[in-house]
Amino acid sequence: MQVAAHNYLELDEAIDQAFAATPNPIFVLAEGITDPQNLGAIARSAEAFGARCLVLPQRRATGITSTVVKVAAGALSHLDAVRVVNLSRTLERLKERKFWIYGTVASGGTGIDKVRFDGPIALVIGSEGEGISLGVQRACDVLVTIPLRGRTESLNASVASGIFLYEIFRQHRINAVSSTVLT
Repeated sequence: MQVAAHNYLELDEAIDQAFAATPNPIFVLAEGITDPQNLGAIARSAEAFGARCLVLPQRRATGITSTVVKVAAGALSHLDAVRVVNLSRTLERLKERKFWIYGTVASGGTGIDKVRFDGPIALVIGSEGEGISLGVQRACDVLVTIPLRGRTESLNASVASGIFLYEIFRQHRINAVSSTVLT
């Protein structure tokens, strides 16, 4: 079976569509994810928790393949995707469009329970073994980590993205309910 190449949007087109749908869109940027099953699981979590777009680098990462589509279980039908040449420049463009950039790190960041996720958000998920690159880390506004209690040093990229996305969803939901009650 052959699958046609995925229809990727241009970054500005995806941003415009996201802001047309919500004042506080969430974009997930997957840096260096080479395992299509991980990318599919990230896409599934992203769509389930309200993200509007999945941003992928053109090099050193998997694109949207038939395996990604299968693992995403329909999520990619409801999630825009963008392929970019330079992730650092993409983050700068997102900042220009008022996104706050959160980079996920295994250690050394601010604990997820101490971060306020508010407004338009770009969440950068790093590769399975290396995490996010130093250049991309420098472009982030905040580096965030999931405090772990056990001896395991880090989580799988798709599992970590699900936890981060749920916390963003939870905080956005609380903020939406609070603003509705206040008006």
